[in-house]
Amino acid sequence: MSPLIVIVASTQLSVLATINITAQPSQNIDECRKMGEAAIKAATATPGSSASYVCHDTTLQQGLSGALGVVTYQREDGGITILKGYMATLSDCKVAGMIAAGSKVVPGTTAWAWACYDLDSFGG
Repeated sequence: MSPLIVIVASTQLSVLATINITAQPSQNIDECRKMGEAAIKAATATPGSSASYVCHDTTLQQGLSGALGVVTYQREDGGITILKGYMATLSDCKVAGMIAAGSKVVPGTTAWAWACYDLDSFGG
């Protein structure tokens, strides 16, 4: 598995309540930051757009298999929060994502999204 995974979440006001989530491997923190900043620059080129990224360190979870779950939500101020965690299987991740996105337990949010990624897809 690559040492880092850059996760980017972006939204555009013209597409109400839609958050796009992407994740891809990165070899080091500099590369991860460059990829994240470039993604934010591209995503926010249009007025009314918002984006955020996080560099997720996989080295603390070496030997894990299963899925990386990502839940994102957009706050009323337009900012995007990204939450992530590991699940034993993709099925578990999908169920947890639906529950998290459907629960809307964080007040003051305008949109929610979730995605699950097979850890094996980020390299061995």
